[in-house]
Amino acid sequence: MNKHQRRRELAITIEQCHKCDGMNEPGVTEAAPGFGSIRSPVVIVGQSLCEKCMDTKVPFTGGSGRLIDASLQLAGLDKPDVFITNVVHCHPSKNHESLPIWIDNCKGYLFSEIDIVEPRLVIGLGKDARTTLLSHYGDTEPLLWQPFSAPKTRGLHFLFMPHPSWIRRQHNDSLEQQYVYGLASALRWSFGKSVFMG
Repeated sequence: MNKHQRRRELAITIEQCHKCDGMNEPGVTEAAPGFGSIRSPVVIVGQSLCEKCMDTKVPFTGGSGRLIDASLQLAGLDKPDVFITNVVHCHPSKNHESLPIWIDNCKGYLFSEIDIVEPRLVIGLGKDARTTLLSHYGDTEPLLWQPFSAPKTRGLHFLFMPHPSWIRRQHNDSLEQQYVYGLASALRWSFGKSVFMG
């Protein structure tokens, strides 16, 4: 079975999943698989599907996703060029913090997506992404905005950054610019481009 077939089968499984009570209800807590290129050298992992994302089926649509979009633009990339997914593939009602049972039931889908894509770099955004990735791939030194010196774990590089929603809540333009610049550098590095220095 090739990568595209595996991706299609996994996407169907995620879209039809009902492991968690009250989750994956259409228009309320709907699920969506990861979005983007399965040949991307980078996988971006968020926490859970946002409300707007239920309509688009694209993680990080609007809201805090604007920082992701700005980083992609600065790196000279479009969203379909990379692979973006979440620890929890459903939208928690009222943006509820992800429950441990949701993470446990869903994390296998995340690991399968990473196995299919076979990226060079995995970028974990937020606490849930960091904890879940480290629990599976082993401990690694969390580096902030330094992907070009990230350690290897099982052939992968990892970078952990705050979730963009936390960055936006700080109401600090300088911090947002630093975040966008740092994420763009990580994206460029994953594609084999020179990073922004200085």
